[in-house]
Amino acid sequence: MKYYTSKTTGAVYSFAADGSDDGFITEDLEPMNDAQLYAHLNPPLTPRTRAQVEALRLAAYANPLTGSDRFFAEAQREGLLGRAEVAEAAKLAGLQRFAEIQASYPWPAE
Repeated sequence: MKYYTSKTTGAVYSFAADGSDDGFITEDLEPMNDAQLYAHLNPPLTPRTRAQVEALRLAAYANPLTGSDRFFAEAQREGLLGRAEVAEAAKLAGLQRFAEIQASYPWPAE
C-alpha cells in the first residue's frame, strides 16, 4: 500500500502499491514519510480508566484456570472439611495470585 495525506484536511488515504489506483491521487495529496506512516499505523495507547482496570481485574480474579478466586474457594472448602494445612496453602496461593493480578493491572494515574 501507498499512503498519502491531504494537505488541507490531514486525512490519510491508501492506494494500491501496484499503481492501479494512481488515477485517484490528486494534487492535494502528498506521500507520507516513514515517520508519519509509523505514527498513523501505531497511535499512542490511551491510558485505561479506573472502571476498565476494575473490570479487567474482576475478570482475571474469576478466571477458572488462572484466577485467584479458585484458590480462595479451595481454601474455604478445605477449611470446612477440617484440613487446615491444605486450606492455608490454598489461601496463600490465592493471595499470591491476587497480588500478581493487581500488579498486572495497576490503577491509572489520576
